[in-house]
Amino acid sequence: MAKIIFYSFLLLLTSCASMQPKEFALEINLITLNVEKKPIDAVCSLYSSSSKLDILSPKKITFNTECSSINVVCKAGDLYGSHGVIKETNNSPTENMIITSGIGYLFDRAVDAITPMGALINLMSYEQASCDLNREITVVLE
Repeated sequence: MAKIIFYSFLLLLTSCASMQPKEFALEINLITLNVEKKPIDAVCSLYSSSSKLDILSPKKITFNTECSSINVVCKAGDLYGSHGVIKETNNSPTENMIITSGIGYLFDRAVDAITPMGALINLMSYEQASCDLNREITVVLE
């Protein structure tokens, strides 16, 4: 019986808070160049934690994704190139522990109980406010 209570308690502490990342429409200028730095047409795939998009480049595109790192892989004939844009996070370990623990889940439930639209708390989050990723990506195909 003590083991069941113990494991139930651990399960409660490892639950996720219900904050859902917001998706942004990122305007990206994707440029593909050969080794001589001349523009070249290529087929590219953009990947993020929540989205994937296949396009022909060079091109300006709108990429709907969460504010996370973006990887680009391009191919033109025998030439290949890739580029990664890494989203830097400045969350503290304490903040991450509170959000992803049972404490964050209980806080979400309390806010939902007090206000009819508890999800408004997400609007005050810094990550929800803006997405500062590099909007011009250059891929050199070799």
